[in-house]
Amino acid sequence: MAFRYEIVTKQKRADQIGLRLQCDEQRQAEEIHRRLRQAGFTISSLMSATHSDYTHFIYVTLIENNIDNTMFKIEAHIRALNNVDVAKKPVSIKDFRTWQNQFRKVIKQLNNDDVRPTSSVQEINQSRLKQKIAAGLTTQVEEKLLQQSDNNDSNALRTLIALYANTEQNEQLVELFKVKRSAVFALPVSGRLVEQLVGAHLQIYKETNAPELLRSAQELAQEFLPELERLRQANEVRKLLHLSLVAQEPLPKIEGATLNEQLTQLLEIEPGERISQLDKLKNKYPKAINVILALADSYVSIDNPESALQIYQSITEKTEELQQRHAEVLLNSQRFQEVIELLPKVISELSPALAGLRGAALYNLGEKTQASEFLEKAWQGGERRVQILLPLAKLWATVGDPVKAGEVYQILLETADEKLTLSDRVLIARVANLDGFGDIYDDDKVSYYELCVNLAGVRLRDLPEAEEILKDRLDLWKQVQNTSGMLNAYADWLDWLASVGKWEDLNNELGIVRKFAIEQKISSLQYFELLEGLEAYINVQPTLRQSLANDYFGLAIAEIDNALRQEEIEAPFFQDLKRALFYLNSDSANELVEYRQQRRAEATKLNVQVASDENIVSTTQNLASINLALVGGHQATRREVIRELCENYGLKNCVEVAPSSEAYISRSNVQAQISNCNLIAVITGYMGHDLSQIVSDLKKDGTLTGNVFFLACRGKSGVVRAILNKVQ
Repeated sequence: MAFRYEIVTKQKRADQIGLRLQCDEQRQAEEIHRRLRQAGFTISSLMSATHSDYTHFIYVTLIENNIDNTMFKIEAHIRALNNVDVAKKPVSIKDFRTWQNQFRKVIKQLNNDDVRPTSSVQEINQSRLKQKIAAGLTTQVEEKLLQQSDNNDSNALRTLIALYANTEQNEQLVELFKVKRSAVFALPVSGRLVEQLVGAHLQIYKETNAPELLRSAQELAQEFLPELERLRQANEVRKLLHLSLVAQEPLPKIEGATLNEQLTQLLEIEPGERISQLDKLKNKYPKAINVILALADSYVSIDNPESALQIYQSITEKTEELQQRHAEVLLNSQRFQEVIELLPKVISELSPALAGLRGAALYNLGEKTQASEFLEKAWQGGERRVQILLPLAKLWATVGDPVKAGEVYQILLETADEKLTLSDRVLIARVANLDGFGDIYDDDKVSYYELCVNLAGVRLRDLPEAEEILKDRLDLWKQVQNTSGMLNAYADWLDWLASVGKWEDLNNELGIVRKFAIEQKISSLQYFELLEGLEAYINVQPTLRQSLANDYFGLAIAEIDNALRQEEIEAPFFQDLKRALFYLNSDSANELVEYRQQRRAEATKLNVQVASDENIVSTTQNLASINLALVGGHQATRREVIRELCENYGLKNCVEVAPSSEAYISRSNVQAQISNCNLIAVITGYMGHDLSQIVSDLKKDGTLTGNVFFLACRGKSGVVRAILNKVQ
């Protein structure tokens, strides 16, 4: 039972190595993992490898001169499982490189005795699943996930369910549930998971009228509803359950059933509607704790925690379940001190659930050191409720344990994505970049940064981690060699440097961008659009005006010379470049005109064909009939865009909608401002997710009849060009 391995030394932490394993089966990988832990090493959880030649991945904290002996023992133990004798010799290790070379030599020799072909599976990141589907990789992804799920990989199983749901492969999803029923029930519960499973069963039922599928859907929903009620994620599943009832079939009646049957049936009714019936049951069975707790849960579901707390306080018998629910409601109501007063102080007197709830309260009160032992007890005891996981993930992420934090955040991303705050998104991005989610690709890592930046919008500027987030995001886009992503990240990074007055750093970065343009890694137009986005700050930093003017002048000179060499007219953006230069420095603009005339005259004398300016087709558009809404962007950019369109293109009607950094915004006031506009241009940079989302929602709801389009460009000229192109 030989295994191959690779040691990855370039980790974020100097005292840590990555260990890639190629194992014949899951049991072998788990045995290696167990032996490492028994040997006293600090190691991560066992993860699937993303490298195509390996099946598993582990982080190991390096203890010099010890890991070599441990790995030899592991190899010997695994080979002993196949009754293979391995002679072990003591090894003298002087340094890590020596150990690494000797380790490779010994393993190679051992593997020569028993070499078997093995399969490798790359982990599929669920956050990028839709991208892989859109890229036409559904079949390849499915094959890999099936292999992983056969090795009892719960992450792969969950992602496979999502794959089938997103691609409407309902028959495959139903069949998967039949085969993996126990494993599915062991997955972390979430409303999305249950919706996907129940929805697939109902869809096949509609197509086949097979009664067993309807029963299975109803049983599934009823099985998960109590837990979803506690997670407050039951509404959509309840709606699906109602849809499963045929038109002639009324909602189930509770008369004549046992008390437990009545409570189960009541879960299918909206919480607000079931309260009156639960009150009747409570009057009929005043000592039935399950009825009282169900009534309290219903009050919680309709956002009436005070009534629930009154019920909890009225119960004299303080059971474990009662304390959990009581503390949970207090915690959700941010009454943290009351949680502390409710629960015992001594950790040994608390169950994992109660320890976690007390730890969460302590964390939110700022007592992070005290909170740690309570939260860790909950985790070790198998507690996975959201209220406990959220502070635990933050705690581990901030104390520098990205692997543990990553394990917790993976659960939260699946079960409680909507509860993750901006601070969580910041930590998730950091955890991903520190390999806390395993051996994932850089484009997977950068996707977490994009989620963070998109959610934050202009609020990102106020975060203490803003510099780290924007810089790391830019570095990742460079590493994946995605020009579009890199330029967008550069625009945000340069804007942030200017907004906080880091002028020296800004100049250094502009030097790098300038070099990219010279080396033709980015086009002249892309370079111009990056620079133009900084014009909003020329009145804040006087030297920036001349710096941009110099860059514009150099760009224009290069464009003139290139046009003469190609015997063509300059690129279309050249006219915008001239206007931008004139805005910054009229003397430089006049000098540019003279230079162009001189160079064209010199070329003519040398019998070089010079493209005539008459070849430029000038068609001035008239925007008099346009009611324009200009949404987002810098105030200075909006002002210059409107001035340009009014003075040169006849625009008469324009509405400005400032981002949340400049003014209060709400759906109603945004709607009031732009509902009568027939062209709505949204500058997505510098505006914040809230404003962008409001416009998107208004368009989706049919409230806006005008043409809505989102602009990637940020400078005046780019916005003007995009608007003019839209009305052609």
